[in-house]
Amino acid sequence: MSDATAVSWTGKSEVMFEIMLGEVPEAMRGVFRQKLMGVITQKSQGGAATEVQVTEVVNELVPEPFKSTILKKFKELGDFDIKIIDGIIARHGTSQDSLMYILHDIQDEIGYLPVEALRAVSNKCAIQLSTIYNVVTFYKAFKLQKPGLHHVKLCGGTACHLKDTSGLGSAIETKASHSSEVTLEKTLCLGCCDCAPAVEIEGKLYKGEEARAKINSM
Repeated sequence: MSDATAVSWTGKSEVMFEIMLGEVPEAMRGVFRQKLMGVITQKSQGGAATEVQVTEVVNELVPEPFKSTILKKFKELGDFDIKIIDGIIARHGTSQDSLMYILHDIQDEIGYLPVEALRAVSNKCAIQLSTIYNVVTFYKAFKLQKPGLHHVKLCGGTACHLKDTSGLGSAIETKASHSSEVTLEKTLCLGCCDCAPAVEIEGKLYKGEEARAKINSM
């Protein structure tokens, strides 16, 4: 585990610290971690580090264009508690052999893999971020985007494709692309060709116009 665990953090301050550190070249990250932690410790004066203090460090010490990049990432922060990641890494250890277990547990806890979480794993486990990205983009089980409120499975089997004469599939894809509340998953077959064209919405099977009506109501 990193020395960052020796500091008390409030709000999203630790995530912000890891984002800041992520802009440092990996070969120099260990040295900069110690220096930046020292500055944070001085600013917090024995108390818990705050989001304001981390932002101050960026504004005072980080040159452009890195400063603007970091501040932009702060504004795009996902809503999760980095202590979740600390606990998961504590269970599995920091070895690269444990990476898959760490990623699966993070996704189970948060629902997906925020880029800030991947940066934190990279920094805390000393695993290159490119290596982690290679893993999460290779395995389809991992999700990099926050899932919507509604999970829709669209069947792409032969029967559903041939019987979709009203453009149901295209309508669903359009809906998903324009709504952050709908997460679309395409599947080869839902195993119910007699219901073609079939769509699974929130775990329940719908066919044809029933599916269209349900999608339109979202």
